[in-house]
Amino acid sequence: MNLYVVRHAEAMSLGGEIRSDFDRTLSERGRAQATMMARALAQIDLDIQAIITSPLVRAVETGEIFGRELKREAETSRRLEPGFNPRLLQEEILATSNGAGVVAIGHQPDMSIFISYLISPAHAATVAMETSAIACVQLQSTGQGQLRWLLTPELVKQMNFAL
Repeated sequence: MNLYVVRHAEAMSLGGEIRSDFDRTLSERGRAQATMMARALAQIDLDIQAIITSPLVRAVETGEIFGRELKREAETSRRLEPGFNPRLLQEEILATSNGAGVVAIGHQPDMSIFISYLISPAHAATVAMETSAIACVQLQSTGQGQLRWLLTPELVKQMNFAL
């Protein structure tokens, strides 16, 4: 199965009306990036079974945008909260997938740590995940993964996807 590990889109900074990191919403640029990346993913893989997001507002909003483009409803998972346990998230994804693709949307550095957990037995891999980036990890039923590709907003713009 393909697991699409996504870092949430660009969010507003703390300050003013935004008093809690939990409540940071997407910026206008973040909304545009998430839409562009979701459309690119929709062109790459339409066999996506589930979209799960961190319960933090910026991840939920990113998930809603991906859901709209992929025609799937995003669901929140506490297993994607900042500081999550990679093994528990891996178990949830394997139980959810039925062999079809899953999109998991969360935060840094957790998403990089999660990819490392899946692809490197010693968890020594380093994967840079900028906002809105998508990493495709081919996940075996055993839980072992192989990084297939990493797509950034800049790369999508350069590739000139028909978005």
